[in-house]
Amino acid sequence: MRLTMDRLVRYKAFQKLTISYFLLILLTVSLLSTYLFYFFSRSAIQEIDRNSKAVLSQISYASDVVYNQAMTIGNSLLTQPEITSFLHDTQEDKTRNYHVFQQLSQIQSSYPYIHSIGIYRPSTATVVDTAGLPFDASLYAISAEQYMEFYPRSLTVPNSNQRAPLQFLTFLLYPDFSLRATNNPLIYINVEEQSILTTIRKIGKTDSTNNVFVINKEGKVLSHTDSNQFLEDLSGTGHVQRILGQDETENSFTTTIDHKKHLVAYVKSRELDWYFVSVTPYSSLISDINHLRNVTLLVTGVIVLIGLLVSIFLSKSIYRPLSALFEKIMQKTSAPQSSFIDEYQVMADMFASQEEREKSMQFVINRSSRTIRDHYLHSLLRSQSPDTSVPEELIRDIDEELAGSYFCVIVFKFDDLEPARGGAESGQKSLLRFALGNIAKEMLESLGTCDYLTTGENEGVAICQYAKNERPEELVPALRNVQSFLKRYFKLTVSIGIGDISYGRKNISFSYNSAQQYVKYRLIYGKESILDAQITRPHIMTTTSYPTDCEKRLIEAVQSGKPDAIREAVEQFIEQISDGSVNQVITYSTQFMLSLLKHFDYLRHIPDSNFTEYLDAVTEIEAAGNLEEIKNLFNRYCANICSLIEEKNHWINAQKHNIVIEKVQNYIQEHYAEPNLSLELVSNIADLSPSYLGKLFKGSTRQSFSEYLNCIRLEKAKELLTSTSETAAKISESVGIYNTTYFSTLFKKKYGLSPSAFREQEALRKKEDGNQ
Repeated sequence: MRLTMDRLVRYKAFQKLTISYFLLILLTVSLLSTYLFYFFSRSAIQEIDRNSKAVLSQISYASDVVYNQAMTIGNSLLTQPEITSFLHDTQEDKTRNYHVFQQLSQIQSSYPYIHSIGIYRPSTATVVDTAGLPFDASLYAISAEQYMEFYPRSLTVPNSNQRAPLQFLTFLLYPDFSLRATNNPLIYINVEEQSILTTIRKIGKTDSTNNVFVINKEGKVLSHTDSNQFLEDLSGTGHVQRILGQDETENSFTTTIDHKKHLVAYVKSRELDWYFVSVTPYSSLISDINHLRNVTLLVTGVIVLIGLLVSIFLSKSIYRPLSALFEKIMQKTSAPQSSFIDEYQVMADMFASQEEREKSMQFVINRSSRTIRDHYLHSLLRSQSPDTSVPEELIRDIDEELAGSYFCVIVFKFDDLEPARGGAESGQKSLLRFALGNIAKEMLESLGTCDYLTTGENEGVAICQYAKNERPEELVPALRNVQSFLKRYFKLTVSIGIGDISYGRKNISFSYNSAQQYVKYRLIYGKESILDAQITRPHIMTTTSYPTDCEKRLIEAVQSGKPDAIREAVEQFIEQISDGSVNQVITYSTQFMLSLLKHFDYLRHIPDSNFTEYLDAVTEIEAAGNLEEIKNLFNRYCANICSLIEEKNHWINAQKHNIVIEKVQNYIQEHYAEPNLSLELVSNIADLSPSYLGKLFKGSTRQSFSEYLNCIRLEKAKELLTSTSETAAKISESVGIYNTTYFSTLFKKKYGLSPSAFREQEALRKKEDGNQ
């Protein structure tokens, strides 16, 4: 036992084994105890729920009995001749009223739960009530829809029931319901709400914690264990809304009321649209639930303690083989023993050190072999001599692996890998190249031996070996799968060039060069193209001439500023050169752009034109990935040139208009004193129409002609007022305004003072300046 406890304290594996068994036993016991406790409590709740529904069903049956007896009382009254005669009398007879009262009292005595029976005859306004209650006019105001109606009400009778209102459930009978006359008599039977409450308490045996009540289909309380709730509208509460919204005649559910869990059960009456509801706090359903929980926890604790002892015994038995192995390992290690030992970690460290040594050696060997192989393949691609420092044994092994008779080089070109062109960021390039190599090798190795090399920033090469001088039929579908995989998972497109098949590894460079030439034709065929000799041969064999006509049409369209004509000319140019080789497409596009820029070289003199930036178009043509980019490039630069042409025209017109406006302003400065000076007169001098001159003048000076003329005249008048002693009228005439009143109005509007007040103010200011 001492050895076992020592292992439990010092050895981690023994501890874990013991804890695992203990946790397994603890989990099993806890789940079993929880299930039994839950099963018992749920069964008890279900039994209580069934009892609640049974009690409510009995209460519902009692209410149906009350309803049927009310019908029986009404029918028996109508079979008695004296009652029938009373209902239809049109004369008041006290003696007959008394006999009717006696008959009603005799019937009431047979039904103790009935408070009173009454008859109301509207023809003579006669009321016979066994309890002597006054007639409630609201009873007769009810619109009858059937032979018997039900009406809950609260009636206050002076000097009765200690001034407390009487709470009645009143059954209304209409003897002449079928005739639907305006003065039909009325029989009413009053049942006290307390009688329903007494029935609930007798049958249900409810205590203070239970909440039992009766509601109608509108959610109004007809009877309640709390009599103060009579005729309260509970339709706004959540549990009552749920009851009224269900179609079942009886049901139960749990809900939260006042932040406490309750069990709600209800039964619907068969005869009446009444719901008998029981609301019971969940905590009071099982009185000894806490005792049951404590007993369950105690039993669980005892079983867990026993489980701990069992787990230690099981761990001791299973630990023996591990202990023997660990002791042998500890004899071979010279590491000092600590007070706490992790057996698995000690063994894992020893095995890991041995494995790490082996992996390190293997990694160095594999990496060296891979590097040498890649350098050797690169030299084959470029027809270079292999490195002489490499051991001949390694070269011989590589040559044996490249024993295939025929080789086909496949070049992969990323379409948008350069960051400058909106492609991948620099940090992602290596990852994307690595992903392309893995995908390509996986897809192509099923067709034959394949090696993958990275030959540039956006280029990868696959060297495939075949036994025959023909390309596998599955090669193109496999390459399509590579493109699809890259596009789906990396959002990247790649174009592929398939080189010509060459014989022997020394001719691999010929296949590589041909693949590089073929993949350039993605410029014509677009991104994600798979290009080989068969596809590109028509372009290589075709010689096209430079489309001079398209150049002329484009220059004319740009000069006229017609966007549709520009696009049409560019499309015709691209269409004519697309049949030639890639070199011809780039050469002709560059020539096309240079001709265009040379023709409109005069635009460089426009201020802020930045025309020299358009020379970068040549570089953009060489970097274009497809013809659509070249087309967009032409359209964009032509649109810019059109904008510059329009800007130049505006600039020339603006210079011309400025000269005209300056001439008009000088004329006004010289002839402002002429009273007949007007826009029409000046327009004749400027050789422009009055309206057009007025628009130009206002656009340049932000003032109309008359506003500008008045401003000049008022400025001159202000100078005369301060420098001469002439009257305001004389000054007004000298500046061309012969209406003195109009002159004063304009002057005061502009300077805030009348001419005389302005002269006095200026004289006072000069005097103050002289004194200073």
